Amino acid sequence: MRNQALKENDYSMNEFTLEEAVSLIYRLAILKKNIDKAGKAPGITQVGHICGVLTMNEQIEVVIKFHDELRQFTKEEFDAEVNLQN
Repeated sequence: MRNQALKENDYSMNEFTLEEAVSLIYRLAILKKNIDKAGKAPGITQVGHICGVLTMNEQIEVVIKFHDELRQFTKEEFDAEVNLQN
């Protein structure tokens, strides 16, 4: 039990926890590079939805389905490249 708690606390701020990643499922997202600086709403093809979570080499990633592609993001990539929509 104690080892489990220590392992959970070993996550750095740059990695998703399972709970954090799962809580993002079904949220809408847009790549920051596609955000219009004039405040215009993004086109439907630019909006993606977070559709899954996967683990690669003990690192949790989220999967986002966009109109024309499926992409996976580590937390560091997600924070740098993705903006959640309301």
